[in-house]
Amino acid sequence: MRRATDRLIRIGASLVAALALAACDVSDIPADPRRVTMAVARDITTLDPAATFVIGNQLAINLAYEKLVVAEVADGKPTGRMLGQLAERWTSSDDGLQWTFHLRRGHRFDDGTEVTAEAVKFSFDRTLALKAPPAQFLFFLRQVDVLGPYEVRFVLRSPVAFFLQVLAVPTASIVNPGIARRSAADPLGARFLATNTAGSGPYRVERFVRGQQVVLRSNPHAAAPPGHFREVNFLVVKDDATRAIQLGKGALDIVDPVPGNIDDWLAGRPGVRLVRGPSPTVAFLHMNNDRPLFKDVRVRRAVSLAIDRERIGRALYGGRTRLLHGVLPEGVPGHDPSLALPRHDPEAARRLLAEAGVKPGTRVVFTVVGDGASASPLAVAIRGQLADVGIDAVIERVSTAARTKVMKGDFDLTMQSINLDFPDPSIVFNFVYNSAMIGGANFPRYRNRELDNLIARADRTLDPAERASLYRQAQAIVFEQVPTAVLFQLDWSRAQREDIEGVNYNFGQPGFYNFESMRRTAHRP
Repeated sequence: MRRATDRLIRIGASLVAALALAACDVSDIPADPRRVTMAVARDITTLDPAATFVIGNQLAINLAYEKLVVAEVADGKPTGRMLGQLAERWTSSDDGLQWTFHLRRGHRFDDGTEVTAEAVKFSFDRTLALKAPPAQFLFFLRQVDVLGPYEVRFVLRSPVAFFLQVLAVPTASIVNPGIARRSAADPLGARFLATNTAGSGPYRVERFVRGQQVVLRSNPHAAAPPGHFREVNFLVVKDDATRAIQLGKGALDIVDPVPGNIDDWLAGRPGVRLVRGPSPTVAFLHMNNDRPLFKDVRVRRAVSLAIDRERIGRALYGGRTRLLHGVLPEGVPGHDPSLALPRHDPEAARRLLAEAGVKPGTRVVFTVVGDGASASPLAVAIRGQLADVGIDAVIERVSTAARTKVMKGDFDLTMQSINLDFPDPSIVFNFVYNSAMIGGANFPRYRNRELDNLIARADRTLDPAERASLYRQAQAIVFEQVPTAVLFQLDWSRAQREDIEGVNYNFGQPGFYNFESMRRTAHRP
């Protein structure tokens, strides 16, 4: 493994050297002080808020739609306080099962029609009807009732402590119900909204070129129109070096995230500012618990022990990773510092595999989801470490669009990064370990009735201290059973041109920017 990791370190050094010598052409988009351009590393595959959880897809969605509420952000971090966006005020019943929202008047969709309670009901009914992954996160929603033109009531199946936080994420965007009238063959507007937007946000999509670009222009009917940037341009630039070069030469305004092997190079570029901090992203190596090999807890523990997380963090992320006590980052309710940090012990891993009757050289398929042009360095590093303990992990690459292969359980090993859009343990536990999510977000296909019951109780409990206690109990089960190997929490960095100001970045929602209130201080030639 040391040789494989050292090779990856040399690759990173070569990339930095190549950046210093690069003289390739950059974007030929004409300069416009009212345009802001951000590079994204992956294809944007859909613009439908009810069809995706993928952050790259949600970048444009977050700017084109409004939600009932938004999270307050101060100094780059959520305060835990919720602010009304479309909602002027709201109340809840004592048992937490009914929430009534009164809408602000005068908010309009990009076709000029007003946002009403009917639009709110249509949007949530539509998400449930489409049955895409976002619908799974509304498992607690029984129905949405219109009480008046500007009054809507949500009826829940059980009380949910994080209900308001769910309403603040892009999948809770309010969609113009007029899309239902566009085509009788597409009553939910799924085909239209895959490449267009129909919201009341500060921008609307003007052009969508799959795999290349998404262009947003000001929504002329927005209640809060953009103050400076009339156009937001998302460019798909998959190569790390190309993104860095274009930013350094001024063809891009923002690169987010910045790979650890080039951030020092970018920090030395004139006119570029690099910002770093902790991220809400936790990386996992998932084992398919339905496979006979991984039904044995000894094998799962061996896989975890085989991984040298600290060495990978230094080699691939410039040390910008943090080991976790359990599965929850610090600051998230239920975080338990008494749990031991994961350790690297290949000898113990080999003993456990021998006890489980696993022969050296046992082959597994390591399915890696992504659209990059080359193999994932993280996957290569993990493959080398598994080989050191006798597991032959054959890397199989599939595109992001084909990730349903993993959701259906057609894999042995795979990787996943979970982003905590708000600091609540329910995101990790419901998306990774809740058996109700098998076939969707529960990639490891883990089943544990006791754990399911703890998650359900925690999600119904409104008392913060009791919820934290329940999640600590849930975390103890996961720590003992190792249904998946938690790799690390990632740090985050963005690089931007120095003339971009007014960024109110939310660490709870990486990649989302307040472009409508940002500005450029000077026009670059």
